[in-house]
Amino acid sequence: MARKIVLDPITRIEGHLKIEVSLDGDNTVEEAISSGTLFRGIEIILKGRDPRDALRITQRICGVCPTAHSTASALCLDSAFGIADKIPDNGRIIRNLILGSNYLHNHILHFYHLSALDYLDITRAERYDDPELQRLKEFIRRGELAPFLPRLEGDYRLSDEDNRALLLNYIRALDIRRKAHEMLSIFGGKMPHNMGIVAGGATSSPTTEKIASFLWRLNEIRDFIENSYLPDVIRVAKAYQDHFEIGGGWGNFLSFGVFDLDGSEPDYTK
Repeated sequence: MARKIVLDPITRIEGHLKIEVSLDGDNTVEEAISSGTLFRGIEIILKGRDPRDALRITQRICGVCPTAHSTASALCLDSAFGIADKIPDNGRIIRNLILGSNYLHNHILHFYHLSALDYLDITRAERYDDPELQRLKEFIRRGELAPFLPRLEGDYRLSDEDNRALLLNYIRALDIRRKAHEMLSIFGGKMPHNMGIVAGGATSSPTTEKIASFLWRLNEIRDFIENSYLPDVIRVAKAYQDHFEIGGGWGNFLSFGVFDLDGSEPDYTK
């Protein structure tokens, strides 16, 4: 007998996702549909308010990617107030640093803590002797398995060595994400929901201390990306080459750059 399975919500994707799967009598998938909630009602909340409130309110769409929403609001206000061509260079650069910090954080978050458990077999932790995994092993031994277990049957193809590398970096990525948030907070005041991006530029002034504090964190994150993150992406890509043929792609959604690099006419393709 044909049947339909609905998983709603699926929360390990930074937001809420609904999956509908139609099965035939042999439990073979005939159709699979995924859908997400795009409309959050923020536009309605903003009606009748001071337009500058958009900088704060729109960030509440998401606690993971609020900076993109404050940036979009600032660009709209710049245009509405007729000051888009009058943004000071320091304001433009600080906006980019705030947004760029969130970009770095979210790429690392998505790969490790939202996606990696589809490829990483967490139950193999007992096989490894790394001190960094000791607390995780004790956690599992006590039976405190959430959020890792229970789980649906997985398709784990990584070798023990590659699985170990990915597991170690899964743990290390937590600290790297913290440093990315600290970078954002240096110029944005706090994260999530920064206070630094405003119409006309930014609220923070660059100082030697702030720049140095930002740079040492950036260098540590760069080292993690080059020596851990990118090798892990390649490990997974090699093991799951058939996954490149799965999915319909971005469809009608637009994806383009958002960093104003020269302060004159923003080139959103860079």
